[in-house]
Amino acid sequence: MNSSQSTFAPPSWAHDLSGVGRIMRTANGLELTVADGSHAALATVVLDHAAQLDAPSLETRVTEAYRLIRTQLATLRHPHPVRFWNHLPGIHQPMDERRDRYMVFNAGRFKAMNDWFDGPANLPTRLPAASGVGHDGNELVIHCLSLAQPGVAIDNPRQIPSFRYSHRYGPLPPCFARGTLVTDPRAGCPILLAAGTASIWGERSVHVGDLSRQMNETLENLRSLLINAGQPPGTREALGAFVEVRIYHLHEQDAATVEADARVAFGPRARIEVVRADLCRADLLVEIEGMARLPSSGNQP
Repeated sequence: MNSSQSTFAPPSWAHDLSGVGRIMRTANGLELTVADGSHAALATVVLDHAAQLDAPSLETRVTEAYRLIRTQLATLRHPHPVRFWNHLPGIHQPMDERRDRYMVFNAGRFKAMNDWFDGPANLPTRLPAASGVGHDGNELVIHCLSLAQPGVAIDNPRQIPSFRYSHRYGPLPPCFARGTLVTDPRAGCPILLAAGTASIWGERSVHVGDLSRQMNETLENLRSLLINAGQPPGTREALGAFVEVRIYHLHEQDAATVEADARVAFGPRARIEVVRADLCRADLLVEIEGMARLPSSGNQP
């Protein structure tokens, strides 16, 4: 496994669900690996030398990578994507007059997602949650967790859906749900897979340059997402529903601070992972994703 894959692997809970079986294939320079276990499948596509591609080539290759995942999932017993993790080399590298590498990636992903889910009208309910962060390597790495049954996209009322962002964030917007509500294939209870969540109000970054306030805003967005997914409003220690948490932070020196704040916010039950990464926007300092267990009376799919 190359350095980008080992450093930016999906969280351990995704591996726990998918198991260790392997399907491997190479298609048009894309390397695909799939673990198809008894509860879930985890597909990974790696595009080597992605950092050397120009904007049109990268956009095309991103679309092809997503289509390769879709084609492979269609052959499995777990064909429904519920969560993506995207790891981009040099995520803020300028690519053309209007776009950095993340915006170019978003254009390719947007085309693939619209095709996968039969047009923009279906995105509000069918689009999976996702994260997108940067690294210093050379490869584009995409992970997709899929289940036997589809999930339900969950919105955050405090934020504009990503696929409806203005052109401020690129000619074609990011394309992911704020969360995906699924049934835990092991326990039968509802779980929320939270997308990468940051200090964003509406579509704009807020509290720029202030780690503490960005952390608090991020936690408030996660609370809002939980309530919209079925967590009773006003529940004390609401964030304690999260049992798995991954925190991406921009500056290495912030690691101890964000972990300490997270342990207070999420409580003793959560398994917390802290990862240094370049975030999807240069003005963000922290981003949090995770898995939460919800009461059975929630909006279970």
